[in-house]
Amino acid sequence: MKIPHTIPKNVLEAYRCSEETTRLTCEVDRTIRPEDVSWDEERVPSLKTLALRVIASAWKKNPILEELPTCEDRNMLMEILPTDLPFELTIRKIDNEHYWERCSRARWGYNDCAEHGNSWRRRYCEGAFREYLENLEPSFFESQKEDCEKMIDLVRDYVHTIELRSLLPTKKDKISLNEEDSCLAEEVFVHHIPLELILPQFPHLTELRINFGLVYMNDGFEWRDFEISIEDCFGLGRGIKACPKLKKFTLTRSNLDQPRAAALLQGVLENDSIEELDFSHCKLADKGAKAVGEYLSHRNLKILHLANNDIGPEGVAGIIYGLLKAEHTTLQHLNLRLNPLLDNGMFHVCAYLLRSESLEVLDVSACGIEAAGGAALAEVLTSGSIKLKSLNLNLSNNDFNETIGDSFEAALRNIPFVVGFEARMCNFSRQSEYSIHESVLRNKQRKRKEETKRMLEKSQKISIDSFVSE
Repeated sequence: MKIPHTIPKNVLEAYRCSEETTRLTCEVDRTIRPEDVSWDEERVPSLKTLALRVIASAWKKNPILEELPTCEDRNMLMEILPTDLPFELTIRKIDNEHYWERCSRARWGYNDCAEHGNSWRRRYCEGAFREYLENLEPSFFESQKEDCEKMIDLVRDYVHTIELRSLLPTKKDKISLNEEDSCLAEEVFVHHIPLELILPQFPHLTELRINFGLVYMNDGFEWRDFEISIEDCFGLGRGIKACPKLKKFTLTRSNLDQPRAAALLQGVLENDSIEELDFSHCKLADKGAKAVGEYLSHRNLKILHLANNDIGPEGVAGIIYGLLKAEHTTLQHLNLRLNPLLDNGMFHVCAYLLRSESLEVLDVSACGIEAAGGAALAEVLTSGSIKLKSLNLNLSNNDFNETIGDSFEAALRNIPFVVGFEARMCNFSRQSEYSIHESVLRNKQRKRKEETKRMLEKSQKISIDSFVSE
């Protein structure tokens, strides 16, 4: 007897007999065992089962589902229907989540439905469209444009996130031996598929993650395969501009420098819905950071990741200037790790801490900050001028010393808003590390109690209001 997929596995486990029960004397000689699901494995299948198998084998030619008489028949068909049927047929006919789960597990080894809104249909559509774009040749895009539009029509209503791990670049033309010296030839820039034609066609797109580069390389490897052109950035910006629901944009591990960042942010600036930007592991440097700062002066982000971009004191000054120039700053998370900020850069960050009212997470780990920058931060924390409600700090792998550790230890004893503090490999003494940990833990517990109390008061108020209204 096959257990239908509509019965949760937890229910089966709850009703399953334990090993101790099966060893009881009264259970050993029992002839009727209703809990045994394999009792009919050697029996001839029923006529209905045989009919459903025939329907499943011929479903490509005769796709029937809703025409089946009972829900039980439809559920059974979803369990035996082949997973290699044409996508353009199944996406229009089948909305059963169990079938799309089977298709996803048959096609990919890693499947986390929670990353796709707990929808297996959405997971399959997003994965299939990602693979389609990753294998699309930009040199022949015009000839494939009609097929691309057909694919978009099939998945547009189910795609909320587009994640591109790699994109194929345009191929370099081969130079004949009879032609002129290749050193005198003009440089040919690398280009990718025109995303400005693709992105606006997804009305529910909320997240976009792109890596311009290759994951799998062959004998024709060139460093140009990992580059992104300014034209690509202009096109990507125009595509993002036309995505009204986009909340998160990620472009990492690319040669995104100041000219490319400026070209990209021109389009991103026109999008009012973006709340999170991630340009980690790029090549912004100080000039690119200033371009980001100019963007921040016009748009209010909540999360900004700029890790490993070779941003120095001058660049972080541009970022802080843009944040302070904005009329109303809502930035909650600022990630500047793996950038050579040095002490001068930390001074600018401290100035922002004194003026910000929304920052909750600050990551300046491995930024080359020494004793002067650490002392400035400790002084700012104890100044009493910070208006933050909670702050999570990461100062790991900076060249502090035990004296700075003592300063942070003394500061955190009387600071209630620091609920996270990472200081690994900062040359603090063990006593300072332990004391800092205890202070942060105390702040966490206090904040948790305050939140619990606030929630209880809110629920009580709602109950009273509903009672009065009745």
